[in-house]
Amino acid sequence: MSLSTVKTSVTMTPTNDQITGERIDRLMTVEIRPLNGGLPAGYVVPMYNVCRAHHGEPLSSLAARKLADTLSRGDIVFIATGAGTPPRLPQGETDGPVGAAVLARALIAAFGVRVVLVTEDAHVAPVMAVAATINAEMGGPAAISTVCFPLGLEPGRRIAQTLMEEYRPRAVVFVERDGPNKEGYFHGVRGDCRNPEDVGHVYLLADFARKRGVLTIGVGDGGNEVGFGAVRDAITAVHPLGGKSLAGHESGVVTVTATDVVVSASVSNWGAYAIAAALAAQTGNIDVLHTQALEHELIEATVKAGARDGATSKAEAAVDGINWQGHTSFVELLRSIVTVSL
Repeated sequence: MSLSTVKTSVTMTPTNDQITGERIDRLMTVEIRPLNGGLPAGYVVPMYNVCRAHHGEPLSSLAARKLADTLSRGDIVFIATGAGTPPRLPQGETDGPVGAAVLARALIAAFGVRVVLVTEDAHVAPVMAVAATINAEMGGPAAISTVCFPLGLEPGRRIAQTLMEEYRPRAVVFVERDGPNKEGYFHGVRGDCRNPEDVGHVYLLADFARKRGVLTIGVGDGGNEVGFGAVRDAITAVHPLGGKSLAGHESGVVTVTATDVVVSASVSNWGAYAIAAALAAQTGNIDVLHTQALEHELIEATVKAGARDGATSKAEAAVDGINWQGHTSFVELLRSIVTVSL
């Protein structure tokens, strides 16, 4: 038998970055969804597995590395967020704005960038509240600003093009921000449909960014959020409710809008925190990741500004059915993972 016919398998030793990313990913995909029907249960790990197979490595550390390879001091980053509609969530939900603010803080601390939080009018109060909280916590000139999209497709197309030309962002990130299905309709993970004319078409920033070669990252927990377009068929296949639209739209709830990296987590905020944690590990600076105290403060700020828990529609300090203590504990576990990696 010649050497050329002998098949060998080589097991590569994972790097510290990959090990840390694996730990972070496992934590961010612990499913703690209420079992009372508020959100589809048994979905988090299958959804993550689809995205993990698509990228072939831990999602948190991949997103962090892409950002580190892209960003320099003074660059501008867009972070889009805001989900939920009346009557249950008239000013949006607590999942999204907090994660966007935490990731903004991490990028400012790690790279000295400026961040523009992008949302729509209905969600602007909670988004501005978390931006103000981070700006005050960091001190110095405000590094986070906020802009709003108008409702409807054509106004959205115009503002998306204007923002891309005016700011020239180096990266565009989406945290819990809905994208359309094939028919152009927006959905919640449970199948509820939103009229396209009643939604800010913030996802268009992803389309413009990708055409310009600008890094795009999507963070979500349901498949209906911007980022899952590249894996939509596989995500639909693992959706506990079949990914069906309650309005009867054939293509279902999963978006067609793709991003360069998609981070799938149990809670969208957690996916954003996971990227921040991976950045903290990669830069060797634990302070890039926020603290338990700041986590609680940010959740409270969104609720005071009108946001509600997306799972229960209650105006209380909770996110996706998990009380604030659960989220602060999650942050502390992330900090432990980062600490032992330094």
